[in-house]
Amino acid sequence: MKILRTILMLLAVPALAGCASFGAGKTAARPSSEAAAEEGAILGGLADASLPAGACGMVLWTLDAQRPVPVFRFVAGRTAELVVNGAAVSLQRVEADGASSYGVFEDQTFLADNGLRVDVGVRFSLGFDGGSYLERGLIKVESVDGWRTVVPSAGLAGCRSK
Repeated sequence: MKILRTILMLLAVPALAGCASFGAGKTAARPSSEAAAEEGAILGGLADASLPAGACGMVLWTLDAQRPVPVFRFVAGRTAELVVNGAAVSLQRVEADGASSYGVFEDQTFLADNGLRVDVGVRFSLGFDGGSYLERGLIKVESVDGWRTVVPSAGLAGCRSK
């Protein structure tokens, strides 16, 4: 899985080079969490982005200061997770549509207990043994208050061996 992650990171850098809206670049301009809430959601990197042994799912990355950072993980049949404004958020998939593989669909909607809605759209790309690259990804985060953040992404869908 480390080799696949490295390959994806190398492929994701050029694909995401135009991404400018991610956490670290906004830190200096964000004096407090209250100001962050007024701006919308700031996505942070996941502490653990790997899939559990024997599980299938997806991991999405975006750019932070010109380096790929994992920001979204979904384990098929379980929950998804991301970090919003410094807090870990657990999400349940409530809708899925489009092509699917490895328990992942091209268009998925997730909800958190606090009403946060996350729409994830990706397109399956080149396949490899046990997985597929995901390209043209968008992660849309919307609060019950109406603010919305859209983050471009790329990633992997697949299954991790036991």
